[in-house]
Amino acid sequence: MTLMTLPSLFSGNRRIVFVGFAAAAIASVSIAADLRLVNATKAGDQKAVIALLKEKVDVNASQPGGATPLAWAAEHDNAELAQLLLAAGAKPDIANDYGESPLTLACANGDGPLVQKLLDAGANAKAARLNGETALMICAGNGNTDAVQRLLAKGAEVAAVDQSKGQNALMWAAAEGRSGVVKALAQHGADVNAASKGNFTPLMFASAKGDAETIKALVAAGADVNKALPDGNNPILIASNLKQPAAVAALLDSGAKPTIADKQGTTPLHSAAQAGDPELVKQLIAKGADPNAKTNETAAAGGRGRGAGGGGGGFGRGGAAGLQTPLMVAAKAGRLEAMKALVAGGADPKLKAQDGSTLLMSAAGSGHVEVVKYAYELDPGVVKETNNTGNNAVHMSVTGTGGLVPQKSICEVIQFLSDKGVDVDVKNAQGRTAITIANGLPIDNAVDLMVAILTKEGRKPLQSAAR
Repeated sequence: MTLMTLPSLFSGNRRIVFVGFAAAAIASVSIAADLRLVNATKAGDQKAVIALLKEKVDVNASQPGGATPLAWAAEHDNAELAQLLLAAGAKPDIANDYGESPLTLACANGDGPLVQKLLDAGANAKAARLNGETALMICAGNGNTDAVQRLLAKGAEVAAVDQSKGQNALMWAAAEGRSGVVKALAQHGADVNAASKGNFTPLMFASAKGDAETIKALVAAGADVNKALPDGNNPILIASNLKQPAAVAALLDSGAKPTIADKQGTTPLHSAAQAGDPELVKQLIAKGADPNAKTNETAAAGGRGRGAGGGGGGFGRGGAAGLQTPLMVAAKAGRLEAMKALVAGGADPKLKAQDGSTLLMSAAGSGHVEVVKYAYELDPGVVKETNNTGNNAVHMSVTGTGGLVPQKSICEVIQFLSDKGVDVDVKNAQGRTAITIANGLPIDNAVDLMVAILTKEGRKPLQSAAR
């Protein structure tokens, strides 16, 4: 049977994970132990509990694993049974073999009144599980401000951290968007700029959660809105990368720098472009973001770097050249409205990536013909160009999509490009044609279309179209 759930914040994605522990037989527990009260409490049988208490059975008897009647009352959020047991002499601090006590269980349920009853009965406000997760952390994560206040009044340590991740109660509250708890903890001296072992601050947790009110509460308490991780990541980059527009807006209003970039040169505007959020694009530009910001150069253009857009690493698929602009990122992601917002904000459609790829090539890699048409309208003079690796826009229509876009959409792009004069059958620097590449993916309909286009022009494919 399961007695408890054990939450643990994960700094990578700030999730709460519930782990059940089965009660196992423990050799040290007497076989003759009277477990009737444990079983009656576990079953929620109030009449049986009252009868057994009148018999003066051991109110603190525990089942194998250490769970007492009071622990089961707390686990099931049964305040009436808990009160009966406490009045009969139940000890509020008996923990099971995992360090789970009635107080931590009451906190896990967010039961403020029961927390108060246990504290009044002498429960240690500093109670913690074996891994260092305190009652204060658990109540903070559940958002029970009243229970948090009561624990603090009884001496709970606001700066305590768990053993594995070095996270404190403020981080638990921020990670779950508990703005009221954040304010209470800050008022009791919680360090709003403390960092976990993973170098995540409370503001970073709140940014990942996307909770604007918690962000505002932390900033009001003195949180550094531009504090960065060792890898260059900071709150606004975290929020924008995780597509949390409300958090980005709150951070901008609080003084976050919209021009900041991580070690790959990715800015919040690149992320907003990738997410296809035109309103956030407009807001970032209005706050001073550079619409023509470029990601860093890669060691080898076209390699598997983390540069944004163009098909690799950070945002796309395949190899990505460096020097990608937000407009290129939006085009590759097929984000037409974001492209329009960027252009309206001053994005230059004539800029090229490190490997010489044009905006039209990025758009072709999206597999969305409306995006390709818009890119063409912005800079029609480059329609027949090839990049440094010899690829033209038709090559990009098959390599950029990787065969993961519906074939009908890819064919629409190829037909449009062909109609505008792009040759569907030229060899790139590796000696491969778009037909060869499409054959290998495979994108059969695209192969058939390109062969048909060549046949109409009186040409034969440079390389066999057979599979």
